Amino acid sequence: MISAGILDRSSSVPLHTQLTQGLRAAVVEGRLAAGEALPSTRVLADDLGVARGTVVAAYDTLVGEGYLLARPGARTIVAALPRHAVVPALVSTTPTASASAFIDLLPGRPGTRGLADAAWRSAWRRASSTDPESDISDEQGSPALRAEIARHLGRTRGVVVDPGDVIVTAGTSDALLLAALALPARRPDGIRRFGVENPGYPRVRMILERVGVEMVPLPVTPGEGLDLDTVEKHDDLDAVIVTPHHHYPLGSRLDAAARARLVAWARATGTMVIEGDYDSEFPHGRAPLPPLRLLDPQGVILIGTLSKVLSPALRFGWVVASGAVRDRLRETRADLDLSVSTVTQHALALYLADESLARHTARRRRDYRHRRRLVLEALEPVADVQLAAMNGGLHAVALLPAVSPGEESRLVARIAARGVLVTGLGAYAFPDAPTDLPAGLVLGYAEPTTVRLAEALAVVAGVVSDVGSDVRLGAVAGVVSDVPSELGGVTGRS
Repeated sequence: MISAGILDRSSSVPLHTQLTQGLRAAVVEGRLAAGEALPSTRVLADDLGVARGTVVAAYDTLVGEGYLLARPGARTIVAALPRHAVVPALVSTTPTASASAFIDLLPGRPGTRGLADAAWRSAWRRASSTDPESDISDEQGSPALRAEIARHLGRTRGVVVDPGDVIVTAGTSDALLLAALALPARRPDGIRRFGVENPGYPRVRMILERVGVEMVPLPVTPGEGLDLDTVEKHDDLDAVIVTPHHHYPLGSRLDAAARARLVAWARATGTMVIEGDYDSEFPHGRAPLPPLRLLDPQGVILIGTLSKVLSPALRFGWVVASGAVRDRLRETRADLDLSVSTVTQHALALYLADESLARHTARRRRDYRHRRRLVLEALEPVADVQLAAMNGGLHAVALLPAVSPGEESRLVARIAARGVLVTGLGAYAFPDAPTDLPAGLVLGYAEPTTVRLAEALAVVAGVVSDVGSDVRLGAVAGVVSDVPSELGGVTGRS
């Protein structure tokens, strides 16, 4: 859906230019996905309350730039952008980056350089050295791998796990889909209701919407975390999906008292807790808290992955659940079939068993702490920037209280015009739910080389500083314009 908020009728910028810029930013940020069909020019013009020619001009410009594809007799669709696509500058005098100079700071990507070392190659060579099985013997996953996952969680997260409670998944998305399909509805109409963090991981909303789950947004605020007062007002949720160790993307976490409170509410209301534990390997100096599952093994489904430690391209993760909910998950997994190849499972079991993962994680932890320092050095000195999510994980959030949320997409586009791709914080919020979320930027710092990361951070700092200066100058101009004319004259003569 294209929001009417994309246009600012008080601005001196022509409406067709604003629409072009807004649609372009939506394509680059992924809010409009490749292959997605756009409304017809007439329908969009009616929705936005503008002349059809305004929409036609915007579509034509973006087709010419390669962001949209127009086909005779068919609807205009979003083009599949090459990896190094760059948003043209919002202002013609701003230099645009060439494709070769483009730096991608989109969050969620770990660094994979050096992963394929001798231990990695050995694990895959051994896993592929024997003939594969003639069929899948266990839909829960390889017993050897499930035992290694249980051992890994005991060593790194301090929780005792029975390998029989582990189900192998193709990453977090597959795990969420499995849970969404397995959990029953408690309401007579058969519709399941899940509480979801707002803001939060966008793919959670995509998956739940796809399988017909009704979502209830639960507010998360910078510095405060999940609003438990709001959570406790609900007694009809089938499940609640939370990231208590390191909220995505704001970085807040639930302390021991808040965890106990959440689990007590869930137990009292019969709500299943789905806990995402996606980057606990990188706490950056703070003591990790144990998973919620430790407080209530029967009432918490623990979802984990090695996407941030190794790579999301492996499509590997797990679900840990006990009792009746484990049985439902098993049955659903059997219906859907095993989603990770047995060769991959064998290789990862070997990689875990000989402590190669632990050694790789230690190397990555040192590297990411160094990168975190680069982010702090580049952005902390910038006026009007408040850094968040720096206490763990692979990304940072630059909160910009002086920038209006409506200007966030333009700021993202201005940074992209200088050759750096970041995400606006607003992209993580429910589109139609009220929120007090400030403007902000979300940027990943794990994937680029340190040299390229430093270059990109300098660009981000420069653009944000320029925007902050413009805001401050505008505020001063507003104050001066409010001064009575006679006082202004005296001031001018002194």
